[in-house]
Amino acid sequence: MDFVKNMQLRTFIALEIPDIHKQPVLNYLSVWSRIHNNGINWVAPENLHLTLLFIGETPSGDIPDLQDALFNLIIKTPCFDLKCLGFELFPAREPRLIWIKMESANNGIFTFAKELNRAVREFGLEPDSKSLKLHITAGRIKTPQPVWLEQEIMKSELPKDYAFYDTVTFYQSILKPTGPVYLPLQQFNMIKK
Repeated sequence: MDFVKNMQLRTFIALEIPDIHKQPVLNYLSVWSRIHNNGINWVAPENLHLTLLFIGETPSGDIPDLQDALFNLIIKTPCFDLKCLGFELFPAREPRLIWIKMESANNGIFTFAKELNRAVREFGLEPDSKSLKLHITAGRIKTPQPVWLEQEIMKSELPKDYAFYDTVTFYQSILKPTGPVYLPLQQFNMIKK
């Protein structure tokens, strides 16, 4: 992909969701977005992902070198074994997000996120410094919601099986009035266990 020199792109690095986890989430989102779309921006199916690192403004000239740095990290990293713990409203008081809380079988994903952060900082960039919270955003709450909907979301069950998360995507995020558009700049496959 050719980039205009010195153009700033809003970027992030994410894990793709395997179908065994994605399909049940899509089923809930399909129902909820039909019965209740007032005051909630539901995440579009193609935008579901688990963010590993939000980079933010990134000079286009750094993109090829960042892709090389990502490749060098990813080729030596085994894929992650994750499971869904269920839907949550975050924060608990006056929630602004509906997300799926995730759990990892080990600490490898947290170590990898720190290595990603370090690699990105070597380019003089300042990625998001918050520690990694394993979650998949399903919706953004814009106005207070009825208690019945919050209860329905919280009691909704997802498969508890672990699944391999083995695809990392380097994305450009374009903010539009209709919602963000995520363009994959490059996708990487991790080592299968």
